[in-house]
Amino acid sequence: MNLTASVLIRAAVRVGDTCSSDEAFRQATRFWTGAFRLGVDDKSVRFTFDTGDLVSVTEINGKAEDGEGEFGFDAPCWAWKKILVDSELQSDFSGIINRGEALTRTGDRDTYWLYYPAARRFLELLSEALDNQS
Repeated sequence: MNLTASVLIRAAVRVGDTCSSDEAFRQATRFWTGAFRLGVDDKSVRFTFDTGDLVSVTEINGKAEDGEGEFGFDAPCWAWKKILVDSELQSDFSGIINRGEALTRTGDRDTYWLYYPAARRFLELLSEALDNQS
């Protein structure tokens, strides 16, 4: 698969447009007012929640900052390709974060711990979408 930053960002936006219909994702975002951001090279997608409802999916060019109630992951495109396409790495996503393999968690640490299951489910949905694309 020729996974570029633009392809990955477009896939993330498509998943963001449909993930509110995923029951596991909705349960994981319950009560969340804040945002999750996926950074790829110099681009990002921000998923904003209001009391658990996904209210917007926004593409961002350039550096993005995370505020209170927000967290994200930044990585170069080659690292996302390894994480999202390599099924062996998908099963140990939290281990990848802890080893610092080109993936950086940003933002509010407490929010990360509360809503990690939502981010994990989003990345599973994104991986499935990329598999279906190839």
